[in-house]
Amino acid sequence: MYSILVVVLISCKETTPNTPEALQTNENSATAAPSEKLVKADITACRERESVVWEGENFVSYTEDRMRGKGVISFTMDINDRLDILNDDDSNFGEIVLNEDLTFFTLTMPKKVIARKVIMTYDFAAFDFDSENVDTNQDYFIIYVNKEKRKVKKEGLKYAFSTWEQYIKKQSVRLKDCNLIADQQGNVNQKSKDQVFTVTEVKGDEIKITSSKDCLEEDKSFHAVNGILKWKSANVLLIDFAVCN
Repeated sequence: MYSILVVVLISCKETTPNTPEALQTNENSATAAPSEKLVKADITACRERESVVWEGENFVSYTEDRMRGKGVISFTMDINDRLDILNDDDSNFGEIVLNEDLTFFTLTMPKKVIARKVIMTYDFAAFDFDSENVDTNQDYFIIYVNKEKRKVKKEGLKYAFSTWEQYIKKQSVRLKDCNLIADQQGNVNQKSKDQVFTVTEVKGDEIKITSSKDCLEEDKSFHAVNGILKWKSANVLLIDFAVCN
């Protein structure tokens, strides 16, 4: 059985001012005090990275900024259910089983797994993988694990598929330091840092968001902030998905 450690996704490093490339607004932006230095938004400073999502004794799951496939498939597991992940040549990549005592364990899984969100603890388990459309293959779901195509046999599995636009609206999100809410002049609202947001609208590469107390850590102060910013550039995420328990 794994000991459980939930790790919050960390933000990318804030950089020096530059001209914003995204349309960003903030309806609740506060005027900076004379002693505050205005910082310009600069999404060009955002760099692709991997972040730890969940860590057990012999297993660590990561997420990545690069989006793969047409959306995200989420599997639901009941007692004794089994998730077999195969390589393209039908060899075994890994297996996940839910024990009768409601603890997840892995068989032949690599120690490091990169997926959209894998959390192997019963109270808030998640098995989310970037995926092609579910009708791409008659017998298998085509998913992405460790940055490569894998497949999962459809028979007997409970799942939900979401396009990227649908998926992001279901998630709580955090902002990267390189992509905080800014006013129309491109001045960053520092109150949007360390907040958790719900997505109220998705329009192309932009989202409208509003801060939420849900999923916010107890040691963080809540600030009522909302605005519009870019959530992706081509197939690279410019926001982080929050891990809530």
